[in-house]
Amino acid sequence: MKGLRVCAVVVLALVAIGGCTAERDRLDPSTILFVTDFGVRDGAVAACKGVMLSIAPATRIVDLTHDVPPYDIEIAGEVLEQALPFYPTGTVAVAVIDPGVGSERKAIAVLTKRGHLLVGPDNGLFTLVMQAEGVERAVEVRETRYFRAPQTSSTFHGRDIFAPVAAHLATGTPLDSLGPPIDPVQLDVRPARLAEGRVIGMVRYIEDPYGNVVTDIRPVLLDSIGTTLGDSLEVRIGSRTLRLPWRSTFSDVPTGRPLAVMHSRGVLSFSINQGDFASRFGVKRRDPVSVRPVP
Repeated sequence: MKGLRVCAVVVLALVAIGGCTAERDRLDPSTILFVTDFGVRDGAVAACKGVMLSIAPATRIVDLTHDVPPYDIEIAGEVLEQALPFYPTGTVAVAVIDPGVGSERKAIAVLTKRGHLLVGPDNGLFTLVMQAEGVERAVEVRETRYFRAPQTSSTFHGRDIFAPVAAHLATGTPLDSLGPPIDPVQLDVRPARLAEGRVIGMVRYIEDPYGNVVTDIRPVLLDSIGTTLGDSLEVRIGSRTLRLPWRSTFSDVPTGRPLAVMHSRGVLSFSINQGDFASRFGVKRRDPVSVRPVP
């Protein structure tokens, strides 16, 4: 009998430990990375967060930014591709930059090959992330049981579709339960290239608030034209031709002087030490850029 009591105690202890472990795993919070063009002057962002927390109260919601320029899916894609690689596998990124809200554009959810989940409108805003991480599976979001309510607003899918779907994914809802497979819309993003001894690219974006000009030109292309750190570059950007030193960091040139540096995202950028390159030289997003060694 004593032996039976000991066994019973051991079994109960193991059950208790297993139960605690299971509960701890269940309550371990997932992360939702949230980006919109809503701004924060009204309650739209807070409403979406309220929906997510009502479904997944243990979830961590990280505000990537809500200051994307209105309707600018390209900038939204840039900031998402910049931040998402630093978040753990299983992170759900919900992006609501949705000029086609209420139209025939589809809603999608994507699992990348790196294990991140993407939720948002199927308008190309996930292009850069999908190119960087690859696509494991993508589905059209149709199942209304994962919406906030069966009847959704025709103008606020962020609150009624994307926020609740992101929260359900964060709690472990299988991607395939949301709807049928889909090939996501992708923007026409053409990489920089070589042409006649030059590297031809474009301005990807202007880095606020500093005015740094970030291009799509990667180091391997600069290697192929025989340039190395410490050289001077002939840079045609927009209608201007500039001679810029290629240096490691801003303070390698005197205050107020322009230079070329390798951006932390691994692409060539142009800056002024403690100044605004874009404003001084009138550079805009999508301006053409060509680079070659100084003759």
